[in-house]
Amino acid sequence: MRVWWSLLIGVALYASAIDDRIIGLIGPKAFEQNRLILNTVFLDTKRYKKDGLVDMVEVARILERLGLLPKTLHRPMPQEVWFFSYNNPALLFYLSEKALQEAYIFKYTIAHLQKDEDGVVEAFAFTSASVPDPVRIGSFLRAHGIKVLDIKHQNGRWSYTLDSAQATLGVPKVEKRMETKKGESALWLDISGLSSLSILAKTGDHWFPKIFIYDRFLHPLQRIERPGPVKRLELSLPNGSYYIKISDRFSTKNIKNGFVILPR
Repeated sequence: MRVWWSLLIGVALYASAIDDRIIGLIGPKAFEQNRLILNTVFLDTKRYKKDGLVDMVEVARILERLGLLPKTLHRPMPQEVWFFSYNNPALLFYLSEKALQEAYIFKYTIAHLQKDEDGVVEAFAFTSASVPDPVRIGSFLRAHGIKVLDIKHQNGRWSYTLDSAQATLGVPKVEKRMETKKGESALWLDISGLSSLSILAKTGDHWFPKIFIYDRFLHPLQRIERPGPVKRLELSLPNGSYYIKISDRFSTKNIKNGFVILPR
């Protein structure tokens, strides 16, 4: 009897936790107006649980399908997206900007940036008729190792509480000979576990190397530049190297054909 009673209490508490998260997204008024359908849709609480926590991305997805989280506004309005985390500020800042772009938000300003013993807080402000889709943002963050603990929305302000302890850029890992695709952007690679690296520019490119090497938390370790065009560059990697960004001093058009990467 005690076991069943404990299970019932656990289910009730978890259902209450889901209700609280829904209210945080749509507000108490909309929750009360739609309580019957919400209680029915979210009856199977196990569907909305991930890693022992409320699956905020799935909750937001369902609310969108029910029409309770609109994707557009009637006219352009000032909006903000806030990110709160307790770790990995440099990596989080990079990924949060990418997450905004994943939600088709490209024009924004940095409204707030703070780092202290309590963690990191960053906010982006913009004016748009498009709502920064929490499903796209949350899915992107989660795909890069970040746990989405909570999402709240009120009066055009979106707030994300995150655990970014296991955050990763999610870029290709160099484990054997690699040929990169053609493109006109800087190349990011995971070089964890390597001590040296050879980079070969492909035929037709005139590469003036500009390279940054970072640790796992995206703290810079080394910057490398060469004054003239280079066909092959040999690198000895500093201890703790995890990511490398390969670009050109003048234009990424100079490296449009890609590279051959040889781990050593």
